[in-house]
Amino acid sequence: MTRPGGARWPVAIVMLHWSTAALALATAGYGIYLLSPPDWSQPYLDRYAAGIGWHKGGGLTVLALALCWTVLRTRLPRPPLAARGAMRGLALGVHGLLLALVILLPASGYVMDSLAGHGIALPGGITIPPLLPRSDRASMMLSYPHKWAGYALLGLAALHLLGALRHALRPGDSALGAMLPRLSSRK
Repeated sequence: MTRPGGARWPVAIVMLHWSTAALALATAGYGIYLLSPPDWSQPYLDRYAAGIGWHKGGGLTVLALALCWTVLRTRLPRPPLAARGAMRGLALGVHGLLLALVILLPASGYVMDSLAGHGIALPGGITIPPLLPRSDRASMMLSYPHKWAGYALLGLAALHLLGALRHALRPGDSALGAMLPRLSSRK
Protein backbone atom coordinates (compact mmCIF):
# COMPACT_ATOMS: atom_id res chain seq x y z
CA MET A 1 0.00 0.00 0.00
CA THR A 2 2.97 2.34 -0.32
CA ARG A 3 2.83 5.20 -2.75
CA PRO A 4 5.48 5.26 -5.45
CA GLY A 5 8.46 7.47 -4.68
CA GLY A 6 6.91 8.87 -1.50
CA ALA A 7 4.34 10.78 -3.59
CA ARG A 8 2.54 13.46 -1.63
CA TRP A 9 -0.57 15.56 -2.07
CA PRO A 10 0.11 19.21 -3.02
CA VAL A 11 0.39 21.51 0.01
CA ALA A 12 -2.76 23.46 -0.95
CA ILE A 13 -4.82 20.24 -0.96
CA VAL A 14 -3.34 19.13 2.37
CA MET A 15 -4.14 22.46 4.02
CA LEU A 16 -7.69 22.56 2.62
CA HIS A 17 -8.26 18.93 3.68
CA TRP A 18 -7.29 19.51 7.31
CA SER A 19 -8.95 22.92 7.69
CA THR A 20 -12.18 21.70 6.07
CA ALA A 21 -12.17 18.55 8.20
CA ALA A 22 -11.60 20.43 11.46
CA LEU A 23 -14.23 23.07 10.72
CA ALA A 24 -16.80 20.58 9.37
CA LEU A 25 -16.49 18.40 12.48
CA ALA A 26 -16.64 21.42 14.79
CA THR A 27 -19.66 22.84 12.94
CA ALA A 28 -21.54 19.52 12.95
CA GLY A 29 -20.68 18.89 16.61
CA TYR A 30 -21.75 22.40 17.60
CA GLY A 31 -25.04 21.97 15.73
CA ILE A 32 -25.72 18.76 17.66
CA TYR A 33 -24.82 20.53 20.91
CA LEU A 34 -27.24 23.37 20.14
CA LEU A 35 -30.06 20.96 19.36
CA SER A 36 -29.52 18.69 22.36
CA PRO A 37 -30.69 20.52 25.47
CA PRO A 38 -32.21 18.57 28.34
CA ASP A 39 -35.31 20.67 27.84
CA TRP A 40 -36.37 23.62 25.73
CA SER A 41 -36.61 26.08 28.61
CA GLN A 42 -35.74 29.73 28.09
CA PRO A 43 -32.03 29.35 29.01
CA TYR A 44 -31.63 26.69 26.31
CA LEU A 45 -33.58 28.72 23.76
CA ASP A 46 -31.26 31.65 24.58
CA ARG A 47 -28.22 29.37 24.11
CA TYR A 48 -29.57 28.28 20.74
CA ALA A 49 -30.30 31.84 19.62
CA ALA A 50 -26.85 33.00 20.70
CA GLY A 51 -25.01 30.13 19.03
CA ILE A 52 -26.84 29.30 15.82
CA GLY A 53 -25.07 32.11 13.95
CA TRP A 54 -21.72 30.45 14.66
CA HIS A 55 -23.07 27.17 13.26
CA LYS A 56 -24.33 28.89 10.11
CA GLY A 57 -21.10 30.85 9.62
CA GLY A 58 -19.08 27.68 10.10
CA GLY A 59 -21.26 25.89 7.56
CA LEU A 60 -20.79 28.59 4.94
CA THR A 61 -17.03 28.55 5.53
CA VAL A 62 -16.99 24.76 5.16
CA LEU A 63 -18.90 25.14 1.89
CA ALA A 64 -16.38 27.69 0.58
CA LEU A 65 -13.42 25.50 1.60
CA ALA A 66 -14.98 22.39 0.05
CA LEU A 67 -15.63 24.21 -3.22
CA CYS A 68 -12.03 25.49 -3.25
CA TRP A 69 -10.83 21.93 -2.56
CA THR A 70 -12.94 20.62 -5.44
CA VAL A 71 -11.57 23.20 -7.89
CA LEU A 72 -7.97 22.60 -6.81
CA ARG A 73 -8.42 18.83 -6.99
CA THR A 74 -9.33 19.10 -10.66
CA ARG A 75 -6.23 21.20 -11.39
CA LEU A 76 -3.49 19.65 -9.24
CA PRO A 77 -1.94 16.20 -9.58
CA ARG A 78 -2.91 13.49 -7.14
CA PRO A 79 -0.64 10.75 -5.84
CA PRO A 80 -1.58 7.28 -7.10
CA LEU A 81 -4.27 5.59 -5.03
CA ALA A 82 -2.64 2.74 -3.13
CA ALA A 83 -5.78 0.70 -2.41
CA ARG A 84 -6.95 -2.10 -4.69
CA GLY A 85 -10.16 -4.06 -5.11
CA ALA A 86 -12.90 -3.68 -2.51
CA MET A 87 -10.74 -1.37 -0.35
CA ARG A 88 -10.31 0.97 -3.30
CA GLY A 89 -14.07 1.08 -3.80
CA LEU A 90 -14.66 1.67 -0.09
CA ALA A 91 -12.04 4.45 0.04
CA LEU A 92 -13.42 6.19 -3.05
CA GLY A 93 -17.00 5.79 -1.78
CA VAL A 94 -16.25 7.24 1.67
CA HIS A 95 -14.28 10.14 0.16
CA GLY A 96 -17.06 10.85 -2.35
CA LEU A 97 -19.77 10.80 0.31
CA LEU A 98 -17.73 13.02 2.64
CA LEU A 99 -17.21 15.57 -0.12
CA ALA A 100 -20.89 15.44 -1.08
CA LEU A 101 -21.94 15.99 2.53
CA VAL A 102 -19.58 18.91 3.20
CA ILE A 103 -21.13 20.60 0.15
CA LEU A 104 -24.77 19.52 0.59
CA LEU A 105 -25.06 20.11 4.35
CA PRO A 106 -24.27 23.84 4.25
CA ALA A 107 -26.29 24.26 1.06
CA SER A 108 -29.29 22.52 2.64
CA GLY A 109 -28.87 24.64 5.76
CA TYR A 110 -29.04 27.80 3.67
CA VAL A 111 -32.09 26.51 1.74
CA MET A 112 -33.75 25.58 5.05
CA ASP A 113 -33.13 29.09 6.44
CA SER A 114 -34.21 30.72 3.22
CA LEU A 115 -37.49 28.78 3.27
CA ALA A 116 -38.00 29.92 6.87
CA GLY A 117 -37.61 33.53 5.71
CA HIS A 118 -34.24 34.04 7.41
CA GLY A 119 -31.11 35.49 5.94
CA ILE A 120 -27.71 34.45 7.21
CA ALA A 121 -25.93 37.15 9.20
CA LEU A 122 -22.17 37.25 8.70
CA PRO A 123 -19.51 39.21 10.57
CA GLY A 124 -19.26 42.83 9.56
CA GLY A 125 -23.00 43.30 9.33
CA ILE A 126 -23.28 41.44 6.02
CA THR A 127 -26.43 39.38 5.52
CA ILE A 128 -27.08 36.80 2.83
CA PRO A 129 -30.79 37.31 2.08
CA PRO A 130 -33.27 34.47 1.69
CA LEU A 131 -33.62 33.68 -2.00
CA LEU A 132 -36.61 31.33 -1.87
CA PRO A 133 -40.27 32.03 -1.12
CA ARG A 134 -41.16 31.41 2.50
CA SER A 135 -42.53 27.98 3.36
CA ASP A 136 -42.32 27.07 7.03
CA ARG A 137 -43.52 23.56 6.29
CA ALA A 138 -40.82 22.92 3.65
CA SER A 139 -38.20 24.40 5.97
CA MET A 140 -39.28 22.09 8.80
CA MET A 141 -39.33 19.07 6.48
CA LEU A 142 -35.79 19.87 5.31
CA SER A 143 -34.56 20.17 8.89
CA TYR A 144 -34.79 16.39 9.40
CA PRO A 145 -32.59 15.32 6.47
CA HIS A 146 -30.17 18.16 7.37
CA LYS A 147 -29.88 16.85 10.92
CA TRP A 148 -29.47 13.20 9.88
CA ALA A 149 -26.96 14.12 7.18
CA GLY A 150 -24.94 15.79 9.95
CA TYR A 151 -24.90 12.51 11.86
CA ALA A 152 -23.94 10.70 8.64
CA LEU A 153 -21.05 13.15 8.18
CA LEU A 154 -19.76 12.35 11.66
CA GLY A 155 -20.12 8.60 11.05
CA LEU A 156 -18.29 8.78 7.72
CA ALA A 157 -15.58 10.93 9.31
CA ALA A 158 -15.12 8.18 11.93
CA LEU A 159 -14.86 5.58 9.15
CA HIS A 160 -12.34 7.80 7.34
CA LEU A 161 -10.34 8.12 10.57
CA LEU A 162 -10.32 4.34 10.97
CA GLY A 163 -8.97 4.02 7.43
CA ALA A 164 -6.25 6.56 8.22
CA LEU A 165 -5.32 4.62 11.37
CA ARG A 166 -5.17 1.44 9.33
CA HIS A 167 -2.66 3.11 7.02
CA ALA A 168 -0.67 4.46 9.97
CA LEU A 169 -0.37 1.02 11.61
CA ARG A 170 0.69 -0.90 8.50
CA PRO A 171 4.46 -1.11 8.10
CA GLY A 172 5.65 0.51 4.88
CA ASP A 173 2.29 2.17 4.15
CA SER A 174 2.84 5.81 3.19
CA ALA A 175 -0.77 6.69 2.32
CA LEU A 176 -1.34 8.69 5.52
CA GLY A 177 2.01 10.46 5.19
CA ALA A 178 0.96 11.73 1.75
CA MET A 179 -1.82 13.78 3.41
CA LEU A 180 0.04 14.95 6.52
CA PRO A 181 1.45 18.48 6.52
CA ARG A 182 5.22 18.56 6.20
CA LEU A 183 6.83 19.73 9.39
CA SER A 184 10.23 20.16 7.81
CA SER A 185 11.59 20.73 4.32
CA ARG A 186 14.39 18.21 4.97
CA LYS A 187 13.98 14.63 3.79
